[in-house]
Amino acid sequence: MNQRVSMRVLGLLAMVLLVWTIPACDDDGVGGARTGSIQASPSAVAFSVIEIGDTGVEVLRLRNTSADESLRVLEIDLGADEGDRIDELTLHDVPQLPVTIEAGDEIQVTLEYTPVADAPANRGYVRVANTDPNYNEEPLKVPVRTLGNEPEFFAEPPVVRFQRIQPGQNADQVVRITNVGSGPMRIFEEPVFDGGSDFRIEVPSRSYPLDLLPYDTVLANESPQDYYLEIDVVYAPLGDGEDTGNIQVKTNDVDEPGQTSRTHEIDVRADADSACIAVDSRTRNFGQVPIGEVARDLVTVSNCGSQPLEIDGVFLVDEHGVYNLELGPWDQTGDGTVDGTVTIPPEESDSFFIRFAPIEEGTRRGDVVIASNDPFQPELNLDLVARGAEGSCPTAVATAQVRGTPMQPSTNITATPLDYVILDGSGSEDPDGEVVDWQWEVLERPPGININLEPTQDDPNDQDQSRREFQPLTAGIYRIGLNVIDDSGFRSCEQSEVMITAIPDQSIHIELTWTNPEDPDETDDFGSDVDLHLTKMGPGQWFEAPYSIFYLNPNQSEDPIWNPEDPSLDIDVRDGLGPENITMRTPDDCQWYAVGVHYFQKAFGTAYATVRIYINGDLRYVRPYFPLEETGHFWDVARIHWDANNNDATIVEVDGFYPIPPAQQDPAVTQDMIDTGRCTAEGLY
Repeated sequence: MNQRVSMRVLGLLAMVLLVWTIPACDDDGVGGARTGSIQASPSAVAFSVIEIGDTGVEVLRLRNTSADESLRVLEIDLGADEGDRIDELTLHDVPQLPVTIEAGDEIQVTLEYTPVADAPANRGYVRVANTDPNYNEEPLKVPVRTLGNEPEFFAEPPVVRFQRIQPGQNADQVVRITNVGSGPMRIFEEPVFDGGSDFRIEVPSRSYPLDLLPYDTVLANESPQDYYLEIDVVYAPLGDGEDTGNIQVKTNDVDEPGQTSRTHEIDVRADADSACIAVDSRTRNFGQVPIGEVARDLVTVSNCGSQPLEIDGVFLVDEHGVYNLELGPWDQTGDGTVDGTVTIPPEESDSFFIRFAPIEEGTRRGDVVIASNDPFQPELNLDLVARGAEGSCPTAVATAQVRGTPMQPSTNITATPLDYVILDGSGSEDPDGEVVDWQWEVLERPPGININLEPTQDDPNDQDQSRREFQPLTAGIYRIGLNVIDDSGFRSCEQSEVMITAIPDQSIHIELTWTNPEDPDETDDFGSDVDLHLTKMGPGQWFEAPYSIFYLNPNQSEDPIWNPEDPSLDIDVRDGLGPENITMRTPDDCQWYAVGVHYFQKAFGTAYATVRIYINGDLRYVRPYFPLEETGHFWDVARIHWDANNNDATIVEVDGFYPIPPAQQDPAVTQDMIDTGRCTAEGLY
């Protein structure tokens, strides 16, 4: 046999063997010689965090990518990875099987994820048995992953920092503990402090173990006990240098498999004699935002230290591309970065916006990092969370006007202290539903006071929550924000804001505020009582009517007892914080007036008093934080001289101290008063 014949024989033999080894097609087409090709989209199904009580839905598409051959799908089911679980996953919309997918066509199945409390993540796959020869030995498996509904411990602030103070003085701060995870967080026992004796903590009386639900801004206002725990940290140095420690909180937020609890530590220290960064909240929750809309969140950055705070950069981490920064004056070039160093002086603040623009349904997370010269927190992290959903934003519209005046409602008005300002959000609207909730917020107020937004005078039962009123108790700037919620649960994408500038309309306007660091709640109805005094020098003596104005002689009647001045004590606060003020419309020419402050009743240690004096609406004198340590202590603040020809005043600081009230004594004539050379209406010197 020659070579050509032998090659032909071998070829025929190979063909026979090939045909013999190919089995015939069964009824389902498995092992068929010609069939389509399967492609899964997405190639892996991943669920973002779904809140307990909600259901996440993802669609899996199974496509036949062949140009001319059909594909048979025989089985579709769910399976769990070895050692894992799929208890909260379900498969829906599965067609009757087996099913034929023609060339270029597809079928769809739906996966639903409904998490339950205390359940870990699900890890499994969708198994698809089919006639694609690439999957003869093993069926197609599409991985499915979820993020478990687990608790996440969060402390605000993350580090409690005080400026150093002298032994005998006190300061305090509040730490709020919340759960920013998606499952309940259990605090197993009452938090404790471990560290130097310069600190102590005060924890409210609660039953332990204590469960905190995943944080929700709206619900936390309605039932705060379910959403946060606040701990008061008191700093009272003893002079032994023990200025550090930590608060220990034991929870079920663990970091390793198999753990049942973990102890979180919140550092406490007195080292803020430097720059110190603080933000209004490190968790920025935008809530539910319509797809295609943009929601903005204002971040207020404050300097809690004693040295200038320098911000070198603000950086965004966003793998989904749905967040961006709006840095305003910090970014003159508009490239989304800080142009240079932003400097914030001590006790002052600045701000920027974060924007969320969802492109699809689902919860999206991100981070913003603020880099600064804070030696302890050089990089402060903000956690971002928002949810995209189908719908549209309601529009918040807020205006303000002074009650009883003909002024038109506006977003920027002028008032005088103690006017009643009416806030009106009734113009808010929703394009596809109705507004059901109005959320008013005090964004800015003068230092040293607290204000409450109350139902209006004509609506004492609060039937109309779109309207509120308040009194600007002191001169200064008041900014009030409004967000609204519609009947679909969407929040306004833009907060509406009004600004009220309170300007005194009297010739002389004197304000007193004070703070008690040891008072656990300066906004309640119990606190230290500090009183403001004004005495007409010459005929008047401290604490003596008629020429001394104070709580026993407010002179608020229509029959004035001074002429021509007619001064009055307009506010007398007896339960902490203040303010109190004394006003005078027509001071007498060449007259001297003495200003004093009396610690009438000590309730919570040292009271730190601040006095401001306005002349014709202009702030002309401020003396902050004068310490009054005991009941009866008296601060002789200043003298005011009035010049009627120029309709102006001269203020002379005294800053004197009496350990007991100088009752029935003439206010002292100081050398600084004499040195002014001012005229006198009385024979003072």
